[in-house]
Amino acid sequence: MWTKDSKWDGVKANLDPEQLSKLQDRNKLLDILENQGQQIVVVGDTSSGKSTTINFLLGYPFNFVAQGIGTRRPCVMTLTPDPEREKVLFRTKFQKNDFTREEDFTSLADVANLVRNVNDPRAHPEWFDCLNPDRELFRGQMPPMIRPDDAFDETPVYVQLFHKDIDCPMRLVDVPGLSRGNRLTTKIALSFIKPDNAVILVIGKDHPNNGGFPHLAAAMRECSRTIVVQNFANTKIQDNQVTENFNVIYEKMSGRTDLVLYCIDYGLPYEPGLPLWQEGYDQQDWHKINKEQGLQAVRRAMVQHTEMRAKQLQERFKDSKVFSNVIVPGIDLVRKKLNEFQFHDIDGHIGRLQEELKRQIAKRQSELERAQARVKQLQFPPEWDNMLASFAATVRKYLDATHNATEMYDPATGTIKEDDSLLWTSEDEARRVAKGALDSNDKHSDDDGLAWFTGDVDRKVVALLTEYCGFESELRLACIRSWQRLVDEFTGMLAFAPMPCVPASLHDMAKMRVGTGQSGQLNFTEETVKVVVSLGEDSKHRGLVRPLLEQLERRMRLLVERDFRSAVACLEARCGDELDRFFDLVGQEEFDDIASDPGETEQPVKSPVPSMTPREKSEGRSSKRQARKAEMTKLILAGVLKALLNHADEVVSSVLQGSIEFDVQNEPVIDPVTQRPRVRERSGIMVRVDENTTSPGPLHWMLPFKFNNSGQVSLRKLLFNERKLLKGSNQGLGWHAKVKRQQQGFLRSIGAGLSTCCEKQEDDDCGRPEVAWSRKLIDEIGLHFEDGTPTINCSNAVNLRIFRLCTEDYEVPMSPNAPPHLYDVEVLKLLKALQFEMAAAWASMWRGMLQELTDKDKVREFVAERLVNEPVVDYAIKLDWAAERQQSGRIERDATLEAVDAVCGWLSGSRALPNDMLTTEEEIKKAGEEARWPDHQGYVEVLSQVDAKQVKTAFMANKNTKLAGQPSWLRLCDEFVFVILQLNMKRAAAGQQEMIAKLALHRMSQLNMHSQKVFMKRFNYLWGRDVSTALTAMEGVAQSLRNVTKLGMNGADWLEEQLHLYKDKVISGTLRALQEKFDGLFPVDFAILNGRFPLNAKKLRRQHFELQDDGRSVRQRDAYQELKDMWQSARYKQMQNVVISPADGKSPGTIQLSVDGTISAYENLQEQRERVEQIFNLPCLHPPAENYAGGAFQELCLKFFKGIHVDAIHFCRPRLKAMMARLYQEEHLRRALQESPALDYLKDFGGHILEKQKLRMESLRCKLSAMQQTLRETDRDVVSRHHRDDFTATVTFHGYSPATLKQTQLSRGRVFPWKCCIMELDRKDWPLFPQSGYDTQGAKPKPAKDEPLMLRRKRKYESEGMRRTVRAVLLVHVNCHPHILALQSEAGYALPGGTLRPGESEKDGLNRKMRRFIFNADPNMVCEWKIGDLLSVWWCPSFDGTAYPYLPPHVTRPKECVKVYQVSLPQRCVFAVPSKDKLVAIPFFDLHEDPAAYPELRDIPQLVSRYAISLYEQS
Repeated sequence: MWTKDSKWDGVKANLDPEQLSKLQDRNKLLDILENQGQQIVVVGDTSSGKSTTINFLLGYPFNFVAQGIGTRRPCVMTLTPDPEREKVLFRTKFQKNDFTREEDFTSLADVANLVRNVNDPRAHPEWFDCLNPDRELFRGQMPPMIRPDDAFDETPVYVQLFHKDIDCPMRLVDVPGLSRGNRLTTKIALSFIKPDNAVILVIGKDHPNNGGFPHLAAAMRECSRTIVVQNFANTKIQDNQVTENFNVIYEKMSGRTDLVLYCIDYGLPYEPGLPLWQEGYDQQDWHKINKEQGLQAVRRAMVQHTEMRAKQLQERFKDSKVFSNVIVPGIDLVRKKLNEFQFHDIDGHIGRLQEELKRQIAKRQSELERAQARVKQLQFPPEWDNMLASFAATVRKYLDATHNATEMYDPATGTIKEDDSLLWTSEDEARRVAKGALDSNDKHSDDDGLAWFTGDVDRKVVALLTEYCGFESELRLACIRSWQRLVDEFTGMLAFAPMPCVPASLHDMAKMRVGTGQSGQLNFTEETVKVVVSLGEDSKHRGLVRPLLEQLERRMRLLVERDFRSAVACLEARCGDELDRFFDLVGQEEFDDIASDPGETEQPVKSPVPSMTPREKSEGRSSKRQARKAEMTKLILAGVLKALLNHADEVVSSVLQGSIEFDVQNEPVIDPVTQRPRVRERSGIMVRVDENTTSPGPLHWMLPFKFNNSGQVSLRKLLFNERKLLKGSNQGLGWHAKVKRQQQGFLRSIGAGLSTCCEKQEDDDCGRPEVAWSRKLIDEIGLHFEDGTPTINCSNAVNLRIFRLCTEDYEVPMSPNAPPHLYDVEVLKLLKALQFEMAAAWASMWRGMLQELTDKDKVREFVAERLVNEPVVDYAIKLDWAAERQQSGRIERDATLEAVDAVCGWLSGSRALPNDMLTTEEEIKKAGEEARWPDHQGYVEVLSQVDAKQVKTAFMANKNTKLAGQPSWLRLCDEFVFVILQLNMKRAAAGQQEMIAKLALHRMSQLNMHSQKVFMKRFNYLWGRDVSTALTAMEGVAQSLRNVTKLGMNGADWLEEQLHLYKDKVISGTLRALQEKFDGLFPVDFAILNGRFPLNAKKLRRQHFELQDDGRSVRQRDAYQELKDMWQSARYKQMQNVVISPADGKSPGTIQLSVDGTISAYENLQEQRERVEQIFNLPCLHPPAENYAGGAFQELCLKFFKGIHVDAIHFCRPRLKAMMARLYQEEHLRRALQESPALDYLKDFGGHILEKQKLRMESLRCKLSAMQQTLRETDRDVVSRHHRDDFTATVTFHGYSPATLKQTQLSRGRVFPWKCCIMELDRKDWPLFPQSGYDTQGAKPKPAKDEPLMLRRKRKYESEGMRRTVRAVLLVHVNCHPHILALQSEAGYALPGGTLRPGESEKDGLNRKMRRFIFNADPNMVCEWKIGDLLSVWWCPSFDGTAYPYLPPHVTRPKECVKVYQVSLPQRCVFAVPSKDKLVAIPFFDLHEDPAAYPELRDIPQLVSRYAISLYEQS
């Protein structure tokens, strides 16, 4: 093998192909097995010339690192022959933790940059384990602090050089330079110095004992080859240190008889301009030689240089007799020894390496299986979900428990735990809120800001509620019961709220504002309401109701935090089993790390501390496990508390303060004027009108005022007639809901189950007072403001009655076996109560609507805007007057606007033509069939039973009168009030489990929508008739518009069209507001069945002002007796009848309130406008103080003031109860725990374990694949030896139509080899696998949604903000042509994906969607996809889904943002396709040639073009 014909040939290896193949196989096996097997390791002290020695041994000037400590991790350098490689190719690889970089270079500078980069601890400390100690291993002590300058790492970087001129493969391992004071370098070197290895020790200028050699001597003594190279030989021989160095090394390595010291001095490296460098003596420019003459020339030159330097040493020191058989000059023999070492027993070595590799493959396969199972277990751990579910259930049970004062006592001592108690009275709560506000420097932390009103007033109200209404103020409570008590206390404060007296100036200003009024009448009622609302708008009082809501929020937050903290404190004791199961899950990795003490590895070999016994070690590990478990438990419970408190804060803030608007980046929108985050309109109880301005108005739900001051009918009791009911009659005369057991006839007819369901109705349900009359009930509770404003209030008896009506719960008297009849009754009760509220809302709106319809200024403004936007004809500019008109913009003299004034005057009056005069019935016939109210026949029958002489309202008194113009509009609007009240209900056909509230909601919604459509139809007819009459009946208007042309239309026709548009705008806005009122009725408080207190009919104060018959004066009198009679009367004495209409074969029959009950409710909604006007215009008599309005007007305002607060009770109580339900119900608690970032399992507790296991699994998979590939390549019995093929391919594009993915059976658990066709090499890779590797199956069907898509999107936009959507681009290939996977439905083609949840990140949401869409057919295999880059962003300005790749400049609030991501598919998977969709593969050429067919997909090829598409096929 070796020849001696020439000096160069003497070191040149002439290998046959078989030997070359063996050497390459051995190097491959060494690379894949890392530190196992025979290797050549180069060690030496820092700056000893180790890297230079490696360069001359390899025969190539690598020169990777700078001078000094540059090598901070091992570098494995390999020379590999490649007959096809004309130019040098460097293949590099570095893998650390989750970072992997494999890259090919042709420039040595690029390789040097990479090696320098991976050796830089300052730029990449994450790649150095010593700079990132696992703190879990150092529990109880601080981990060692290591500076970046002292950092080293044992993970090697691989550099492989390919070229055709390499005659013999060579593999060297360069370890970091040894340092006496750094143990890491010694540890890394020892890991590579093994008995089978050859070790090259490079000695520099320092003495061997001064460096790291003494720590390696024992290990080097056991190596099969030990070679010592003395660098800087000229200097060391001259100083007589070479022999001493050899003796020291020989002594340290006693027993090695083959030890030889090779002396060399390479000379100075070439550097342009270096004065000491001598040509022909020092090193040449190796890079220049390599570039100009090639690799073979530079290798020859480097060998010749070492031979020359060896000769010079021998000649110079021939007289010193330093050289002998153990100290020789040059390193030529070193090369020979290394080549001999490489071929020593190479067949046996390869065999041993292959056997070891097979063992490693089997071991890695079992590890991979365990890792895959572990990842699957950790990804969706049932133990974690069960633990959170147990937490939620325990907290719910704790909060739902009834805590009483007995828990105050300590059973051990028998003393009361006053300070530490979690049970508080109402006064305790108020005191703790005040203390907390003072500690936090609350801006309202004065005496008034810390109470509902003031401390004295609060105590008086609470005392009355406690004495007369059973309020539990003195009972020490916690949890839900204390929350409910707080809501009741808030209700009592609303009921007892004193009214600030109205200043005379405010009264006078209101008189001045009264103009022609709404609908031609003086609007004294509306002005009175405005006066009352304005009483709370000053900065001191902060608005009506809102200060009470602020105090409620402070108190509620305090109680919720107290109860959540105490609930979490008991979780460890009550959920110990679930915690243990979770610790068993995560403890497999967590606690195994504790098993070994990291400090033991850092102890010197001879430690003065005696070793621990196995029992002591076991006990130590056990104590550490317990400490770790306790620490993790503490962290988990802290996260649970944080999640619950965040949940409570979110719920309370959203219900009370409303929700914040967010922009497309999910950042709060800051208002430019107020500099505060913008609040969504009508999103919370405390949100005001114009909230986002500097001068917000009253609370958004407060106006328009519901005119319920006359009270409302109580619906707690309904009467039936047993005989008529069973016969199907439509009369209701006698049967009462509290059926007695002795009514055997009825019970035999409808079933014995009714007896049990009616037992809940007790005799005292009529509401008789429990506490007798006392004189304190006649008193009033007043409030003294700092500015001296006096207050008035209702008598305590009235306020207490209001409180009882608003808070007495109504239990549905039903049992599970109740018959459907009772469901009808209960639904009817709630439905009628909702109708009463809707009718009251409409009654407060329609007058303002009619006034707006005939408001000249608003109509002129609307029409003028249409005129300004009208295009000017070109020829008109030539006329002087037209040009002047266009330049000045004056449109006041337009004939159309003059006609608008005339038409509005006609419509607001009572003028009409005789032919237009119609009765109500004639209007319905004229308007057509669609103008009939729901159940028109029943409506007519009810009207026929009403005595018009007794019911004198705008509709009842005039329904048979022929009317036209505005009087007919008034009649229609008042008729709509009556229609809302009398709408009947279809009989229930559902089972007994149907919820009462849901039934009422559904049926009320249907009736409301139908009735609004009929009203629009009727009003359109009236409006069209009267507008047409006004335009034709007034000769002046007709004449002025005769020669006017607008947009090609006659002036009269154009104006009529504009007036219709204006009418549609006004009425639609009013009906939309009515719909908002309807939506605001839910959630439902069954207390509305109690009815309303008649504020107009009852005396409110003892000092009562009675209007005289002349309407111009009042008389003050004592109302003591009336108040006493009111208190002693039953609250629900009046009972109503129910009318049943039998089924006729076409319909299931109807059930409705009797005519008397409907008329009574109808009359309660009629405003006493005449009486209000009379009191409004009274002189200022009997004022409460100087400069204040008269006593009668104050009392009038008090009625509206109380009415507003009663509305506040009915609006707030159900929402507060729903808020409490969201706070404590198990479903909401569990969702809060699962979705809370504070308890995100994947990020905090199990996250590092899961990520560690994922990385380990991926590393095992890659390592296993590489091992299997290496074994196949090196196994001579299976495949012939070959060089690595370079993948180059020409991709042929074949035509292929869209095809549904084939249903193919997947092979389970097999490993498939893949052949790759790379379309590009310069860009980021996107792997594509064949379509045949994928399968489909039906997905789990989703429940159908009845609500239209656009309405659903609009509703969610109003509650959640902009809709955020993510889509995935999934690619496969067919015949080497890319295809995109899309879902085909009736609406077209769409990418897989979906909508994000509020607060969810984009990649988390897309992963959630992909988990439902992509999975593996084999449950034991983990199917993993990879989310890549963001490809595009689309914006939807509207709810119809139309998207643009940019945000239009006029769109400030987009409705949806769609983001499209790259998703790389695994080799095989199964897609879960919805039943209504079909998964298709669409080729890129179809998208390019026919983009109109794929509007959402047409840009995908362009977006994908920036990637290098790698097409894999099964080989």
